[in-house]
Amino acid sequence: MRKGFTLIELIVVVIVVAILASFAVPQYITSIERAKKAKAENALSIIAQAEKMYRAENDTYIDVADGTFDATLGSFVELDEIDNDTDWDYAVTGATTTAFTATATRKSGSQSGNTVILDQFGNWSGSFSL
Repeated sequence: MRKGFTLIELIVVVIVVAILASFAVPQYITSIERAKKAKAENALSIIAQAEKMYRAENDTYIDVADGTFDATLGSFVELDEIDNDTDWDYAVTGATTTAFTATATRKSGSQSGNTVILDQFGNWSGSFSL
């Protein structure tokens, strides 16, 4: 009566686990990037909400650079977390009395430099793709 596994059985198990991992790891990485994109879209929605509140009081939108959202729009919504985001740089550009464009640019990773853009009408665009 034999006890334990043969070398061939162990090699087969290792190969099967490696094949399963080769399918799972890329899906995991894609899921992480999808979650980071959703985080940026949520932040841009909050920024757009703050811009609309600012316009209601001041009759104009305002340009805002990364790291200054809480100082300029923080009285309307909580934006401190957006200023301290390690994955994205946010900015509002082209602000006039009737229009603005909020942009999130990925700082690092495989999607580095790609953007997600939201305008005052709620239209999404950008170069971020999965």
